[in-house]
Amino acid sequence: MKFLGIENFRLTDRNKANGDAVFEVEGEPVKADFIFYLQREDCLSIRIGRHDTRLRTAELEEFLKENRMALRKLVKPEVERVRRENRERMNMQS
Repeated sequence: MKFLGIENFRLTDRNKANGDAVFEVEGEPVKADFIFYLQREDCLSIRIGRHDTRLRTAELEEFLKENRMALRKLVKPEVERVRRENRERMNMQS
């Protein structure tokens, strides 16, 4: 199981976002939904959502445990980007 990155990062609530964590399993890309709990631009916690059956929940939990800080740093620019896009969209509507 090799981590390739996060795709389709989106805000789902004021302080919650989801993104598809993409892993390589047996040479094929496989996705797992990660749920990010936010406070402003900072990620406070990450949980595992639905995932492909080729990824075991225990493996994903271990991955999160080992890479939590790196993932938080990885999503910070994405949080800033989607919040900025939402603000711009709101300004265009008014």
